Amino acid sequence: MLLGSAALSAIAGVAYGDFNWAVMATFMLAAWVLLAGVRDIGDKTRHKGLVKGLRGLTRSYWGMQIAHVGIAVCALGVVLSSQNSAERDLRLAPGESMALAGYQFIFEGAKHFEGPNYISDKGTVRVLRDGKLVSVLHPEKRLYTVQNSMMTEAGIDAGFTRDLYVALGEPLGDGAWAVRVHVKPFVRWIWFGGLLTGFGGLLAALDRRYRVKVKTRVRDALGMKGETA
Repeated sequence: MLLGSAALSAIAGVAYGDFNWAVMATFMLAAWVLLAGVRDIGDKTRHKGLVKGLRGLTRSYWGMQIAHVGIAVCALGVVLSSQNSAERDLRLAPGESMALAGYQFIFEGAKHFEGPNYISDKGTVRVLRDGKLVSVLHPEKRLYTVQNSMMTEAGIDAGFTRDLYVALGEPLGDGAWAVRVHVKPFVRWIWFGGLLTGFGGLLAALDRRYRVKVKTRVRDALGMKGETA
C-alpha cells in the first residue's frame, strides 16, 4: 500500500507542478492515510455486505476516519500553500497592471469615500486569467477619525484551490499607489481540514457507547452511596 501511495503521490506531484520532495512526502502520507482508511472499512464490511456493514459501524469509528481525513487535508493545504504562495509589491498607477502566478491584476485607481465614522480610499483591481475576468477586488485604506487609527481592508477573492489578496499601501502621487498582491493556493484546505478533524472528534464523542458508560458509572456511584448510607 505504501508503494502504491508513493507512486500516486509522485504522479500527483508531477501533475501539479514542479517536483518537490516536501510536496511528494505530504502527498504520500495523505494517500497512505486515505487508502488505509478505505482498506480498514473494506475489512470491517467484507463479510456483512456493504450496506449492512456500513450501517453497523459506530459513530466513534466514523469520527476517527473523518478526523484522519481532516488531518490529511490540512497537511496538504499547509505544504501546498507554503511551497507555492506568491506575493509582489509594486507601484501601480491607474491603468497599469502586474502579472503574478498566472493572474493579471489591473489597477483602475482609487476613489475617496466617507463612511459614518471613517474616511477611506477604495481601490478597484480587476483580476484576469487567460484574458478572462476572474474577479473585481476593492481593497481599502480606512482612517477612523475618532480613534485616528489607520486600517487596511484587503480585497479578497476566495476559492477552493486558491485565495487572491490585494492590499493598498501608501499613495505615491499622481493617482499611483503601492499595491501588494498575494496568491495563496489551497489556504482553504487548512481550515477545512481543521473543521473535519474537529467534526470527527465531536462525532466520536457522541458515540452511544460513551453515554452508556457515563450513565453506568453514575448509577454505580449512586448505588455505592446508598449502600454506605
